Amino acid sequence: MAVNKCIVFDGKSYSGKIDDETITLSSRFYSIRGRRPRLAIIDPSQTFENSMYGRSKIRKGEKLSIECYYIRVPQPVNNKSPIEYIERMLIETEPDGIMIERPLPDWMTENDASQIIPEYMDVEGMNLRNMGKNMTGEKTIIPATADACLQIIESLDGKYGKDVCIVNRTRVVGRPLAMALVNLDYTVTLCHSRTDNLKEKTSAADIVVTATGKPEYLTSEYISSGAAVIDVGITKIDRGVVGDVNFKDVYNKAGFITPVPGGVGTVTTSIIMKNFMNIAMKRVEDRLNY
Repeated sequence: MAVNKCIVFDGKSYSGKIDDETITLSSRFYSIRGRRPRLAIIDPSQTFENSMYGRSKIRKGEKLSIECYYIRVPQPVNNKSPIEYIERMLIETEPDGIMIERPLPDWMTENDASQIIPEYMDVEGMNLRNMGKNMTGEKTIIPATADACLQIIESLDGKYGKDVCIVNRTRVVGRPLAMALVNLDYTVTLCHSRTDNLKEKTSAADIVVTATGKPEYLTSEYISSGAAVIDVGITKIDRGVVGDVNFKDVYNKAGFITPVPGGVGTVTTSIIMKNFMNIAMKRVEDRLNY
């Protein structure tokens, strides 16, 4: 009986190449502006996952000569708008780019978030104009987690096929990733928490992307033999941090798998910093060419 040889994605190595490009951009920014670029990270929910990602962004920023301002937004009282508090913090920090950690709490809507970030400072592609560009196939920034999945899938170069099943329908992962893949001629099935017969959908796909936050729910029964599995989930349990995928079980059946930690999340942080430097440098160069 042949032994399955599953390839485990090396997020650290992949993200290192992205970081090298970002360092070049941040060095050029400093040579022109005489200061380090400033990224504002707004966290309105302060969950474990958001705090974990927030710390990783700050650490990454330090390595890339980027100043990260982590703005924790308290729940407003007396029906006050959270936008006023955030705008006051942004005036104090004078950032070159802005991002908001998701998921949003109940007291902040996507409409609130879209009002906070202008298109020219939108690090994650969550501004309505940027989302519209992705929908119509125009080149644009898409949310970094979706972009990380996209880049990982593209790096496979069609080896595992081009039928993709995504288990997530949010604005941060599922929807933008689905549109970006369709624009590249992949065939996409978009699933969610209310999808019937989920195993049938995922096991029929060449590539499965899961981002549910349900620890280790995806077992080998959910995939076809030799499939590529992209694990976006991250949850803290008693024995540590795990993803959506039961790694040991799925590893024995998959052809390719991303680990948690050290997989999609690692690449996501690097993409955020690269996107940030791209938009920051565009504003600098626009001023130079004015």
